[in-house]
Amino acid sequence: MTTTLLIEVDGTELSTEDLESLVDVTVEEATDEADAATLVARVTPTPDGEWTSILDPLTAPRTPLVVQVVSGDVTYRFDGYSTEAAWVIDANGGSKITVKALDRTVELDAEEKVAAWPGTTDSGIAEAVFSSYGLTPEVEETPAAPDPDVHVVLQRGTDWAFVRALARKWGYAAYLEADDTGVTGHFHPLDPLADPQAELSLAFGGDALRVEVKADLIAGESVTVDRVPALSSSSQTATSAGDDEAQGATSLGGQVAVLLAPTDVDGEVDPTEASAARARRTAFGATLTAEVATDHVGVLFRARRTVLVKGLGTALSGRYVVSKVRHVVSLSGHTQHLTLARNALGLSGDEPFEGGGLF
Repeated sequence: MTTTLLIEVDGTELSTEDLESLVDVTVEEATDEADAATLVARVTPTPDGEWTSILDPLTAPRTPLVVQVVSGDVTYRFDGYSTEAAWVIDANGGSKITVKALDRTVELDAEEKVAAWPGTTDSGIAEAVFSSYGLTPEVEETPAAPDPDVHVVLQRGTDWAFVRALARKWGYAAYLEADDTGVTGHFHPLDPLADPQAELSLAFGGDALRVEVKADLIAGESVTVDRVPALSSSSQTATSAGDDEAQGATSLGGQVAVLLAPTDVDGEVDPTEASAARARRTAFGATLTAEVATDHVGVLFRARRTVLVKGLGTALSGRYVVSKVRHVVSLSGHTQHLTLARNALGLSGDEPFEGGGLF
């Protein structure tokens, strides 16, 4: 499968000749981290003593950068700004420049502020923040806002840190995703039981020669929330084991019991939602890492979606969430470094797992 690469620096697309001067291009998307890009290019001397590269425009802080990787009918697009540059000047001819960039969360994370949000739901806050930066909001509604006479949501920090804190309270994911029409700000839960984007066959060196799986068997928490709301004389309680969205027969949730402390969640909380959010998050104790060649597997994997893993036997085969994908594109090919996460072990028995050579 052929990979097509497009790079724009400050709005100008690099030519085919320019792309050939790149040593490699790495782009990465992840569930809990900003998307990132790293470009490495050759540096050449000029007669007047300068050392130049096609990446020189990116050495100005926050220069716009677009990197688009297309394979088959799937596209990943990075839209962000340069954040770091490093040079290696080698008299033997190996001089190069490395430029790193982060997605547009750099904008949302650039200014710490104090702001009050009276009478606004957390989802309404996320939508307002995304819209203020010209992003298209894709937001799932949260429960009703607290009574402004009792509690006012107070932001103290950057817009991005604030939105991410609100997302964690509800068990949501907060991230930005770009395509050729613009950038979308996401604020909603991920579905670990969603239909897989693709299948990954890992039996006997199928799609990857080496696979590593690690499972923390007792990290999953059963979370209890016990609180007395403002102006109330009675307490509210809720407990969740985080096993309601198990991806296999043996859930990794609810292995230890904890109490949610007031400092664990900002502002007013719904006890049921707060306990479930944290419990579900801690249940993802199994992590699988693998490196695959894109032309071999024929799939461009995307983070924050599910994948069906086959060939690792009853315990390890099944549905995983893709928590991170790192694409490395060079003249020698296109590899994908995958990090997958799972909240259970063992086949679940639902329709996608029946037959199909999972063992």
